[in-house]
Amino acid sequence: MTAAWGCGPSGCGPSAEATAAEAATKVGAEAKATVAVNVAAVVTQPSARLVNLVGTLYGNEEVTLSSQLEGQISWLGADLGDQVQAGQALAQINDDQWRARLREAEANLAKARADEDRGRQLLANHVVSPQEYEGMKTRADVAQAQRDTLTVTIRHARVDSPLSGAVARRFVSAGEYVHPGSQLFTLVVEDPLKLRGDVPERFAHELAVGQTVQVHVDAFPDTGFAGRLSRISPAANPDNRSVAIEALVDNQARRLKPGFFANAAVVTRTDDRALMVPQEALISFAGVTKLFVIKDGAAYEREVRTGTRGRDGLVEIIEGLTPDEQVAVSGLTKLENGSPVTVKPAGRVEPTS
Repeated sequence: MTAAWGCGPSGCGPSAEATAAEAATKVGAEAKATVAVNVAAVVTQPSARLVNLVGTLYGNEEVTLSSQLEGQISWLGADLGDQVQAGQALAQINDDQWRARLREAEANLAKARADEDRGRQLLANHVVSPQEYEGMKTRADVAQAQRDTLTVTIRHARVDSPLSGAVARRFVSAGEYVHPGSQLFTLVVEDPLKLRGDVPERFAHELAVGQTVQVHVDAFPDTGFAGRLSRISPAANPDNRSVAIEALVDNQARRLKPGFFANAAVVTRTDDRALMVPQEALISFAGVTKLFVIKDGAAYEREVRTGTRGRDGLVEIIEGLTPDEQVAVSGLTKLENGSPVTVKPAGRVEPTS
């Protein structure tokens, strides 16, 4: 479109009407370039960096007791679910036959000791040779060893608990005949429990013994249980690229059971004054996350590094912001670095596009 020209006493040039039209066009273009946005202040709140995993709960200790001798079960002192103490008798195997053998062995030992004493006197009187006396002494030592062996065997007829815990399984009944190696009971220590699971190897550098572990199980969906990271595998599993970990979980109330499936999270870092912004303030593309800081009527692009997600839809900003700044939460697709903006009144939030 060609501007209208006119001539006057001072010469020729654009007419006053054309000049006014151009000025109006320029003002309109500037007004159109201004973007109306909603803003949110950067807030501070406690935040925790979590590494999530799934695992299984196990008894802190778990042992299966087996018979050490052959015989019939005389009686049982515990059953499934019973709490037992270390040293408590759990079962008795009939030992009548072993006790009869012990009495025989004790009689043989007494005779062998008497023969040894008599041989010592005869040796002193040069009635027997030293070799004969050594034979008497050896027979006495063998008799004592046989007696001691039977004493230990009889002691094994009583099956005692080696730990304080609970009976997870009973394998035999009273009157049943058992052999050496026959399983009798499985015992577990219920407090604390062990949580075992795998953490992706990319998080291995964040793990440390002693970190807090948050545990949830399906049996108590609204209840969280606390634990501590106790062991970290020194090697990664090449099959699934993960690192095995073990945590001790408090279970004084005995609500958790060995074998439960658990969802857990290791708290690798905490910050009582973490900087948080709404999720809708963030733009992510090609591995880069950015937002727009609103200052002095303009929007300034800022690349940031995010952390964990907090409550109320907030996201932690680890790098790139300061506590006193404001960020745009709408109109983001219309913004460029340095774009002029007007801030909408609070309460009016429009889509970002």
